[in-house]
Amino acid sequence: MAKIKLAARAATVAGSALLLLGVAAAPAYAATLSTTGAKGRYEYFKNGTYQMWLTDTLSDGHCAQWQEKASGGSWTWVGERNCSSGEINAVWLGRLGYQIRICRTGVGNCSTAVKL
Repeated sequence: MAKIKLAARAATVAGSALLLLGVAAAPAYAATLSTTGAKGRYEYFKNGTYQMWLTDTLSDGHCAQWQEKASGGSWTWVGERNCSSGEINAVWLGRLGYQIRICRTGVGNCSTAVKL
């Protein structure tokens, strides 16, 4: 009887450890980035992709837009621009392993980059 209880307890501990490993290995679910005049939000979607939203927080003729960078690559503009104060979907999916940042077009200021 004691052996059965010990085996059941070991199985429970092992199952809990696997569950915790699965949670720790999951990508970051959602976060925001911002810089003067631009705010971006991203949320894990599926299959290593993220949905992206952005807001232009100033009305000065410049726009908010995402940039991405592959490992060893250079920064490129991606997705839709937003030149209004309402949040819009960038109609672009960020990719796991890429760096992203939210920027202001024509101004050159960008948020700190994060790796998805």
